[in-house]
Amino acid sequence: MSDKITKIGFNVIKDNIENENLEDSFLIFDNFSSENREVWELMAVTDYPIRLNRITFIVFCMEGSIHFNLGLKKMMITKNQLCILLQDQIIQTTEISPDFKAGFMVLRRNFFNSQNHFIETINLHNNLMKQPYFDLLEKEMQEYILIFNRIKEKIVDTNHTYRLQIIQSYFQITFYNIYHLIVARQNVPEKVNQDNNVILYERYIKMVEEHYRKEHSVKFYADKICLTPKYLSSVIYGVSRKHASDWIHEYIVLEAKALLKSTTMNTKNISEILHFCTPSHFGRFFKRYTGLTPNEYKKI
Repeated sequence: MSDKITKIGFNVIKDNIENENLEDSFLIFDNFSSENREVWELMAVTDYPIRLNRITFIVFCMEGSIHFNLGLKKMMITKNQLCILLQDQIIQTTEISPDFKAGFMVLRRNFFNSQNHFIETINLHNNLMKQPYFDLLEKEMQEYILIFNRIKEKIVDTNHTYRLQIIQSYFQITFYNIYHLIVARQNVPEKVNQDNNVILYERYIKMVEEHYRKEHSVKFYADKICLTPKYLSSVIYGVSRKHASDWIHEYIVLEAKALLKSTTMNTKNISEILHFCTPSHFGRFFKRYTGLTPNEYKKI
């Protein structure tokens, strides 16, 4: 095994699978296999967020832990947990333990074309946006490792006539195991008597996540809930200790950072996507929250 250490960030993985002409539309790798030519230090900590354009990650952790931000939410995956990071989400790795060991399945959007019946049945997006990770029993983790290794074996078996179909079947088994975990989670009774202000806060955040690119004012969200902006702001601050407008602005800044680092878009394109009146207006907004102009941030 080589002594070379290759740091793999989400940005590197994303660029590789987007730029490579992979006929199978997927990529799998790990940092625990003895046959690896290099020792992979997966998901290096980065100073900036990136958007997972058109790709989905399935991650299962065998040892250690990894901390990351998913949008504005702080997440951690630890031993015997599985996590699914959906396409087009924004992610930033913040901390990795020295003993972190994990396997990764990276799937392009078009890989799911043959799995549409499954995706529609379990409605992955709605379930996983709220909580993208699952606790696994030891025997469940061993099954994921077994399937993972079978996929690796079949990838190199290029003479097999039905190689791709078999690999897709292995992935389908993985998906149905995930489906089982989602169904089990849905059968757990939700907490009763949840505070009304917390419910309102969660509803507000969900609306912001859906509309922040276009709607920047608290009034828009207050009108949708039939509340005054002042009352909504007081509730949001009471629950989160953060002003309602701050949540909107943080989502906008996060999106802007991801677009600046994950795409070749210029300031004008990004300002249009985020519905600013002019690029200069967007530039002033961005600098107020980051201390840098968009062009300065793009270069760091």
